[in-house]
This record gives sequence, structure tokens and C-alpha cells, in this order.
Amino acid sequence: MTRKFRNQLFRLHTWIGLFLSAFFTFMFLTGTLLVAGFEIESIGRPEIWTTLQEDERTASFGQIYDGIKSAHPEGKAFVILKHPKSWLVDRTFGHTGWGERVSYWTDPATGTVVYETGDPGFSTILAGLHDTFLIDNRFVFILISAMSIPLLFQMVSGLITYRRFWKGFFRWPSSAGGFRMWAGGAHRLTALWAAPLVFLIAITSFFFLLGGLGIEGGKLKFQPTAPREAALPDGFDGTVINAAEAKARAALPGFHPVTLTLPGGKAGSLKFIGQHEDFSHFRGETTVAVDPLTLEVLDIYTPADFRGLARVNLLMEMLHYGTWGGPFSMALWIVLGLVATGLAFTGSLIYAARLAPPSQAEGSFKRVWRGMGFVRWIYLLLLMGILAVVYWRVNPDAYVPSRVHPVDANGAVAQLVLHEPLRRDTLIEIELRIGAPDVSAALVEVNGTTAQSVDLARDGDKALGRFRFEPLESGNEVIAYLKKPDGTEQKVTFRMGNPIW
Repeated sequence: MTRKFRNQLFRLHTWIGLFLSAFFTFMFLTGTLLVAGFEIESIGRPEIWTTLQEDERTASFGQIYDGIKSAHPEGKAFVILKHPKSWLVDRTFGHTGWGERVSYWTDPATGTVVYETGDPGFSTILAGLHDTFLIDNRFVFILISAMSIPLLFQMVSGLITYRRFWKGFFRWPSSAGGFRMWAGGAHRLTALWAAPLVFLIAITSFFFLLGGLGIEGGKLKFQPTAPREAALPDGFDGTVINAAEAKARAALPGFHPVTLTLPGGKAGSLKFIGQHEDFSHFRGETTVAVDPLTLEVLDIYTPADFRGLARVNLLMEMLHYGTWGGPFSMALWIVLGLVATGLAFTGSLIYAARLAPPSQAEGSFKRVWRGMGFVRWIYLLLLMGILAVVYWRVNPDAYVPSRVHPVDANGAVAQLVLHEPLRRDTLIEIELRIGAPDVSAALVEVNGTTAQSVDLARDGDKALGRFRFEPLESGNEVIAYLKKPDGTEQKVTFRMGNPIW
């Protein structure tokens, strides 16, 4: 390789590094923290940690579901994860009775609820920052994932321009030649040690880019279930779930489900997901769909049924998130992630040292800031936007409105909308949203008290009203009486259940 080409490649490497080093530093740091983000978040939650061995985690999906319904009768479960990690109890994603997102944590041996966590938490915010800067926009996700291309170029060009790089794995940076020489030595050393991780991150991020562009491979298609009146049929409980699991296991011997997704609509099925003994852990997961009404096995999909990029989706996720080897790989990814963060940061220091002599009064940060030109204003605007979104997501007044559907009528008739979270001993105002036509008046009975009139205002085809609500330790029932001009009345009952926090 000619010296001229090598020099041109090096100049391009430094130019890209100048503008993207801050971005890569942020991404490597947040990604590293995410590997153990939930563990960091849960340091003060001893209830969700466990030392039970695999053979002691005997709670079935049915026991877990019944345990949640026993503790929170009005709550809903959507995804049950048995053995999310060996050191955590079982986790179920769901909603509270008043519609707020929640995770129910249950004992792996008995299925009883031991703790509840709300959303968003530290790990959720961190994941949002890492994926889309909390903007939750597909275009932003594609743009961030596309940075895998310059990241891969930076690693390849860096190794090409670092002659005989294989001799530098144990070459500690020297400060004898000043700050610039030390920064260069530290950059080369961290690059060599972080190279395996950075290459994998670049490749897996490019894979996620293809997914964001819609190139995902074949998607699983599930047969429709028998017609029913609700998402879950009458009498649905843990016994039904256990019977459905037995059907799934009998239909596919060697299948070991660890995840259950419950239907959210009238046409959804119970989907048991897990490993099959005929397929490697890295090949992907097997899914067996069962009709919750008839308990008929509808579909069986093994990793052999995946097509295109879907064949390697699970492998890409495990490599990117560091879960391929359990605690060992997570610890390794954290260490290498910190090294990669140092790699991106020292790249900025090298540029600062080249831009002006170390003896100059201007600091390294100012040199880098001045050298980035107009790009620095993009970074500044991005930082201000991120801080604003973070504040909006985590400040005490931030709350995504939740909805409560009636237990004895269709949700189109009326709904309760909570613009504030339901909390113990906290008076809130609830909105009554009426979709039933021609309702001219409404009375609201709160927790058995005398019914009070609600002033209604029109919003298109809907009528809106508000009333004050102070939650009790249990119950929290609201009965709305919807009156029409012809004197007819419809009773609609809402149950929000016990406050958790």
C-alpha cells in the first residue's frame, strides 16, 4: 500500500473522527450502561433479585397469571417472562387497572407478586437515548443506525494506517513526548482492545439499519382464532393457560417455552415462545400459537421456518446487547464498552493536541469545539433537545394519559381518561369521555358515594366532563349514569383497582 494512499486514508479518518467522536463517545457510553441498565436501576429493589436455581423456578405461566390477578384483579398482563435473567425473579409486562404501564414481578417458585415497577425507569430512558435520542421516530432510528457505516470505516482505516498494529496490544502510552504523544498512544491501544466489540457493534447496527428500512425477512403469519366476544374468553384463568401450554408441549415434543404473550384483541392467540432442543440457542426461538377459547394448536414455527434476515435476528440482538454468554458476556461487553468509549474520547483529544500546542492557554475542549466548525451548533441543538425531552419524560408532572374501559360495556360507549397518575392519598381530576350518542346529562358515583352531576361539554361527536376523585386503598369503582333526552339511562361501571404506589 503506497504511502500517499495511507496518508489520504489517515486524513479522512481524522476528519470523520473530528465530527463524529462526540457522537460515538455518547453511543458507546450509553450502550455500555445499557448492558446492565436495569441492574443499575434495581440496586435498591431487593425484592426482584433471586438466588433460586433453575430447577427451583417451578412457577407455571398459569400460577404467575393467577398470582397477578389475585394481587391486582383489575390489572392486565400482556407478556410473561419466566427466567428473564438468572438473578431476577419472573417479570410480566402489563397495565394497572387505571391503564398505566407496569411490570409485575413474581416469585419464581410460587407465582405470587413480590414487587411492581412503573414506566419509564432509568433503563427505559437510557434505551430511548441510545436508540433515537428519545425522539421515538423511525427516521431518527435509521439515521443513528446508519452511523454503523462510518464506524466500520473508522476501524478499518485506523488499522490500515496503524502499521504493524498487531505489535501494539501491550504498548502502554508514553507521556515522555507530551500530551499529544500520550493521547495518540492511548487511542491506538484502546482501538486494538476494543476492535472486536466495535466490529460486532458496527455489523449488528447495520443489521438494525436494514430492519429500520423494512428489510426484515419473512414475518410469521398466524391463523385466526375461533370468534369470541373479548380478548380473553369468559372464565379465562391460570388453569386455561396451563392447559394451553400442555397442548403446545404435546404438539411439539422438546419445546421449552419461557415467554407467553396474551392476546390484546378478539382475534389474538396465546403464543408460547422458547427454545427447542433440536435447535441451537443462537438459531432463534420457537413459537407455538394456541386458541385461548378452544385450546386448539393453530401454528408451530421453529427457527427452520424463518426466511431471509429473520434467520439471524436473535443472533444479532445477542451480539449487540452482550447477552450471548450470560453474565460472562455481559461483563466482557461492559469492560470492552468502556474501552470503546475511551477510544472515541481519545480521538477528540488527539485532534485537540494537533490543533494547538499544549502550552497554549486554550483548553482541549475549546480547541475541539472550535475545530468542529458549523457541526458544533448541530451538537449544541441536539444536546438542548435531548435535555428538554429527558426533562419532559422524567419530571414529576410528566404523565402519559391513561384510559380505563368499562367492565360492563364497550369502550366506545364511555371511557375514563386519567391525565394524572393514580396514587395513594392524592386527589386527582378524571375526565369522563362519552362516545354514546345523544347523551345530554351524566351522573357519577364514586366508591359508593352519592352520585354527583357532571357538567358536559361537546367535542365533536363526544361529550366530555370532569370530576374529582380521591382513591381508596382498595376498590376504586366509578359508576356513570348516562342520560338521554327521552329519559332512558345507561349504567356504565369502571373499576381501577388498588393503588400500587
